[in-house]
Amino acid sequence: MVARVASFEGIDIGQAQRTMDEAEAIVRPLIAGLTGYRGHLELVSQAGDVLSITLFDSSADAEAAEETFDEELPRKLGGLFSGWSGRRTGVEVYDVLGEGRA
Repeated sequence: MVARVASFEGIDIGQAQRTMDEAEAIVRPLIAGLTGYRGHLELVSQAGDVLSITLFDSSADAEAAEETFDEELPRKLGGLFSGWSGRRTGVEVYDVLGEGRA
C-alpha cells in the first residue's frame, strides 16, 4: 500500500472547517471510485498547513489518480476550494510500512 501525501500552506482554517462537509460530499464519490483507493485522511494545523493523505494499493494507482486530483477535483470544488485560500506546495508518494486505528 502507498500513501499519496499532498501538502498545502496558507489555508483559511475557519473557512475550510465551515465548508468541509460540503467539500467531502463532492470529493468522496470522486476518490472512492479511483482504482486501488483504500481510504483518506485530512490533517490540519492551526497555522494553516494541511496534509491530504490518500491511500492506494500501489504507486501505479496513485499515479493514475493524478489527473483526478489535479484537474477534476479543483473543477468540481470550484469556488468552494478557492475560498480556502492557500496553495499546494507538494505531492509525495510514500510506502506504507504500517497502519492501525483504535
